Amino acid sequence: MATPQQIEVHAHKYKEGAWRNYSLVELAQWVELLTKRASHRTNYKKCIKDLDDASNYLSMLNAKFQEDTDKIDKSFRQEE
Repeated sequence: MATPQQIEVHAHKYKEGAWRNYSLVELAQWVELLTKRASHRTNYKKCIKDLDDASNYLSMLNAKFQEDTDKIDKSFRQEE
């Protein structure tokens, strides 16, 4: 699974492919928590940072979801 383009700028901060170790649930939880935290912020810059981070986790979630759906599709094609 390729690293989502949106998070490539942050890739140097983490071990190679570390984002793939999150489950779909964990990624969704990050999106929810960061979005909620953003809504509680009084500092606009920090709010935007939280929303940007949430968007990055959403990109990871979408990439992982797409990989899972591709695997499911492939398994059905093999049965045909």
